[in-house]
Amino acid sequence: NIFRLKDKILITGAAGFIGSHLTRYFVNKKIRVNIIVKKSSNLWRIKDIKQNLNIFYSDISDQKKIEKIIKIIKPKTIFHLATHGAYSDQNDLVKIKKSILDSTLNLINECKKYKFRTFINTGSSSEYGFKNKSMKETDLLEPNSYYSVFKGSTSLFCKYESLKSNLQIVTIRPFHVYGPLEKETRLIPTLIKNMIFKKNIKLVSPKISRDLIYIDDVVDFYLMI
Repeated sequence: NIFRLKDKILITGAAGFIGSHLTRYFVNKKIRVNIIVKKSSNLWRIKDIKQNLNIFYSDISDQKKIEKIIKIIKPKTIFHLATHGAYSDQNDLVKIKKSILDSTLNLINECKKYKFRTFINTGSSSEYGFKNKSMKETDLLEPNSYYSVFKGSTSLFCKYESLKSNLQIVTIRPFHVYGPLEKETRLIPTLIKNMIFKKNIKLVSPKISRDLIYIDDVVDFYLMI
């Protein structure tokens, strides 16, 4: 296993869809990881493995609290997945900025004090905006929401900080991830439910296409990095 038991691993966003699967991977490998979650977070995805985790409660945009927590953990590998604003009902500009941009700046600035090995920042396919062809990493970022604006800003900050300070900071931009434990209102669960109950399925324009990737493959990709 590439992760030694003595390594300090930190996962943010562990209560979310991708983060919970990543957290479960380490628990299954009997590697105890550290997670940071808000006190208001619904931990239903990781409720059964809580006893196998080191849980710290804080809003990552709270610099003073994060400073104290990171001083305790001193993480060597950081998987940063915490976010807010990906869903249409999450449209508070200030809250989105705090949860994405401010939180990432806080986390990197504190973690680099303890010489981490790898920091993986989770971006978003929405940073590219709408394109009329398949997207690639060199495409111009054309954000079309508050969420994508601050995801794009965070990606650029991470790239700059990595080069300026010679730090191993990587950003990945997942596209449409699906699998167990995802929100039931998303595409695949909705299709399955409608087929089971023989309901009509309403889809968007056939001119819109998306690349889907299964959650286990996404976890493998994080581990590969």
